Amino acid sequence: MSLQLTDCQFACDHQTITASFELHPGETKAIYGPSGSGKSTLFRILAGLSQEGFLSGSYTIDAHSIDDLSIRTRATLISLMFQNPDTQFCMHTPREELLFCLENREIAPKDMPQRVEDALSFCEIEALADQPLRTLSGGQKQLVALACCLVMESRYLLLDEPFANLDHQTRKQLIQKLRQLQRTHNIGILLIDHQVSYVTDWVEQWLMIEAQFLSLDQEAILALENAITNRLPVPSIEEPASKEALVLEDLRFSAGSHSIHLPTFHLPAGGLIGITGKSGIGKSTFLNVLLHDHPYQGVVRVNQKNIATVKQAFTQMSWIMQNPQDQFIATTVADELRVGNQDISIESCLAQLHLDEKSHTSPFLLSQGQQRRLAVASFLFRPVPILLVDEPTYGQDLEQAWQIMQMLADKAKSGTLVLIVSHDTELLQAFCSQIIDFNLYLTEDAYENTQPKRQVIRDFSTRIGHFFSNK
Repeated sequence: MSLQLTDCQFACDHQTITASFELHPGETKAIYGPSGSGKSTLFRILAGLSQEGFLSGSYTIDAHSIDDLSIRTRATLISLMFQNPDTQFCMHTPREELLFCLENREIAPKDMPQRVEDALSFCEIEALADQPLRTLSGGQKQLVALACCLVMESRYLLLDEPFANLDHQTRKQLIQKLRQLQRTHNIGILLIDHQVSYVTDWVEQWLMIEAQFLSLDQEAILALENAITNRLPVPSIEEPASKEALVLEDLRFSAGSHSIHLPTFHLPAGGLIGITGKSGIGKSTFLNVLLHDHPYQGVVRVNQKNIATVKQAFTQMSWIMQNPQDQFIATTVADELRVGNQDISIESCLAQLHLDEKSHTSPFLLSQGQQRRLAVASFLFRPVPILLVDEPTYGQDLEQAWQIMQMLADKAKSGTLVLIVSHDTELLQAFCSQIIDFNLYLTEDAYENTQPKRQVIRDFSTRIGHFFSNK
């Protein structure tokens, strides 16, 4: 039994890639390559989700051609975890999503509850089972997406950046549990992960995606990563100006069943500040607090003005969202860059982003990594005192992640306070002048919100209207 590709060709960005490899139950292999090189495209084809499929070659699962397998049979053999969990959810809550997966498999109703509980328990998300998916953090959504794959009990798992939005400890624990599950249930796992160092002890073979697939062992992949790291420029961390751009005074806000209590922080103009903490702790919620889109207690001052009295928060801040698709409003990549950036050279910007050939492509048709780079660049040239950035290097290879951080560092040097939410502590340590660890400010009690919900909605509607009117 195996998942086997023999001289399979597929198209990605006007190039043809030929892949040959074999994955047996119990094995772990990984696809390696730069952002936008076709890794996620390959996964969609393997899962049978691409209309084009392979242009040529032989693709079999347990000696059966993929074309001879019904959709239901294919789902029993292979499951795909999407890079962006939001694109695979259909239901309102994690429990409903898991039940929906089993209903499509025609699992007997009497067997469903236990399988759902087992999947929730494995991913340690029992407390999230009945919460709306839209309220979960990026990391929590990834855990739900993984649970959806596991509840199917497929023989082969395709995991696309499964740990990218998880903190170090959660990632480590989940890998250990997956290895145990793999041994007891004889599951074959093929994964994509740009954080090579975290999975080298687990992955038996690396498949480097180029025009022709190359096979790399652990020693070779680490040598390649070290070579890339050694040629990256050393970042220069400059002392920010003494002028205060953002002041937090006794700030408290709820984040699910707990709250975050930040004492007094004085964050300077020109600072590059990292914000980290375990998955779901409230980092993205904090950005919503600054945008006056989440109830809080305490005082937040931007350029000495209390944001509670500022009607147009978006004139003071720009916000690069965790999911880039939520912020795109133009029909082409070039037009997306032009929104609010009429004076920049589109051609040079596209070249810097390695999107030269994507000028007339819809932002929604880019790879996840390409979308992330476009989202960051589209806000870099807007003159605002504060730039809020949520997971900017998610889905990026090392070189692209380094370049994004350098672009944000250059933005800070222009006098803008840049706040970066990220789980990549190594990048934060390399570039940031200060790192705020939310784990240190967690309190287990959640407080009652004092601002009426309808007031929050009304105020946000007013501000979002000003945001677009100022384009």
